[in-house]
Amino acid sequence: MDGRCCPMESPDATVATMPISRIASLARALADETRLTLLALLTRYEEPLCVCHLVEHVPVGQPTVSHHLRVLREAGLVTVERRGTWAYYAATPLAQNVLRQLSHLLADPVTVP
Repeated sequence: MDGRCCPMESPDATVATMPISRIASLARALADETRLTLLALLTRYEEPLCVCHLVEHVPVGQPTVSHHLRVLREAGLVTVERRGTWAYYAATPLAQNVLRQLSHLLADPVTVP
């Protein structure tokens, strides 16, 4: 016996090939109300938004908004475009899809078998 309480079957192929670190990165980026608010704002507009426009919609200052946008960018949820001294952010297709899927999941009632 190898010291385990019970034998364990091999994980199925889906779990073995799942991009766990990528999912964790997305989950961490989405696990903040301010970041979700910023992301939701960005998905509503086709054109990129300047940080100065985003600051008006959240209860934190510009440096904190910039930090949150960096986290979202590193997770692949937003892109940034520099125009002179200003930074303009846009939601990626991944962000739009993630928010749409989360909204869909939350709209369905949770049932326990």
